Amino acid sequence: MPKIFREMTDNMNYLYCDVLASLGQMPIEKRAYIFGIDEEEDMDWVIGVLNYIIVEYIKYSFDYDDPEYPLNHFVDYNNDSERMLQSRTMQYVAKYKKKQLETHAIALPEDHKFANLDLDTIEKRLKGRRLTEMNYYEHQNIHNVDLIKAIVERRIVSSKKVSNERFQEMFEQYDQVVQDLIERSKKSDEDMVFASLALFTLEWHCPVELFYYLACVMEGEGITDIRQDDLALICGDVWIESQFGGSASTHSRMVKERFCVVETLFGKDTDEFVREELRDLIKEILVLGVEYKELIGSTDGGLYKEWFRRESSIEDWASFFRWYDIFSIWEKKEWTRTRIQNMRKLFDLVLAPKS
Repeated sequence: MPKIFREMTDNMNYLYCDVLASLGQMPIEKRAYIFGIDEEEDMDWVIGVLNYIIVEYIKYSFDYDDPEYPLNHFVDYNNDSERMLQSRTMQYVAKYKKKQLETHAIALPEDHKFANLDLDTIEKRLKGRRLTEMNYYEHQNIHNVDLIKAIVERRIVSSKKVSNERFQEMFEQYDQVVQDLIERSKKSDEDMVFASLALFTLEWHCPVELFYYLACVMEGEGITDIRQDDLALICGDVWIESQFGGSASTHSRMVKERFCVVETLFGKDTDEFVREELRDLIKEILVLGVEYKELIGSTDGGLYKEWFRRESSIEDWASFFRWYDIFSIWEKKEWTRTRIQNMRKLFDLVLAPKS
């Protein structure tokens, strides 16, 4: 296959083109519905869906190979104050994670790292919990980044709990977190992959950049109401019945690609027929993403995602992320009272139980 992106390694180009070719082998009715027919295919949609699948494959591959360590790998075990601080952090994060899993009706096996919070001593907690570097980074953010903590605790929606001035301070701190990731991404292949997936995970769990972009659209068009179901469709938990058969329960996490649909999906002047067609199209793309993660096989009889993991390397992933540039979703925030109000509304919708 030809090398279509000079930024990528030869192997990453091969893998990219291979997934692209597999999209062309979908049943013709489904392919035509999602992408258009033959010469009239919408290549923006094709590349968007392809990138969405590749990011999921890379994340799966990274998570599979990311080694776990006891907490004292990350902490100065001989420093009492640091050890106690990290123990409290882990307790806080574990409580949040367990509640999150229970909210989504996910049963925890007895040996799950968040199933038992009642370890007797600090030493047992430090030795008993095993984390990857990415786990540790995420947990520190949940506890230490004020904006994420306010979102986790659902305080962000209330001006009484978080004043407008404090609101802006929290976002300034968050912007610095993202800028630090951008700087880290420039250091090495490993850092590029880690930083890219770290921002992907941050935005997946807390869609800060999406909500800021949407808040600006709402302000510009005078939009005051957003459908909760539409918001969930691009950043929440969804259950979908495909018109091509089958169903899927998934979390919508087309982190970069969803920016392309915001103005049409939520635009004040969008024709309702067009909006409904877009909703159906997004649903089918999400189902397709689940199929590629969990069902699509390779020629060796296993799952394609496993073949991708074995055949790719961190050098390949880094070359993809340099071209893909997930950091382009980040924007320095400029605040007005209306934008702050819109952001609170959006977080209220995504944090509230689905009606």
